[in-house]
Amino acid sequence: MAKKTTRRKKTAGAKRASPPARRGMAHWYVLGAAVIGGIVYMDYRGPGPEPAATGIRTASIERKEKKVERETVQVKPKQRPSPLAEQALPAVEKLPAFSGKWFICTTQTDYCVLDGSTILYAGRKVRIADIDAPAIAEAKCDAERSRGGDAKLRLREILSEGDVSLVAAKGEGRHIVLRDGRSIGGRLVQEGFARPWTGRHQSWCG
Repeated sequence: MAKKTTRRKKTAGAKRASPPARRGMAHWYVLGAAVIGGIVYMDYRGPGPEPAATGIRTASIERKEKKVERETVQVKPKQRPSPLAEQALPAVEKLPAFSGKWFICTTQTDYCVLDGSTILYAGRKVRIADIDAPAIAEAKCDAERSRGGDAKLRLREILSEGDVSLVAAKGEGRHIVLRDGRSIGGRLVQEGFARPWTGRHQSWCG
């Protein structure tokens, strides 16, 4: 009977010892639940405020980007002139037409004849562009001076016949003198009082 009692006591002691083993696993369950809860919290929590250092760096980068954008907008490529603009020529100057009596410039200071190829017209000195007439003041010989005087008088007569208009030609102060669309200089050439202009004055001596 003593042995049975001892076995019962051992069995009861073993049964009483099992609960502490279960209590030893409880803290692992709590730790696992905390880890899972933390993961779920991190997944579903909203975006929080940035740390101060990160916010400062982000603002600095944004300012630099905006500055670069402004500089990019302000820098404009240089516009090259259009080929058509480079080839554009000034408008042809056309002086007002004149119809009236012409004089020799010793007695008149406008609408008068200086020599066989030079006149005063609308307050300016005009060189007839398409002829080379004998010189007077700068004549190289008496023959040229005499022929220059004849050309001067004949030019005055032709100008006094009717309406005269001037169209600018190449060269400063040079114009084509016209009547009814025809060159008065060409008429002086036909009559032998002048020569066609070749780019320089030629001697009328000999």
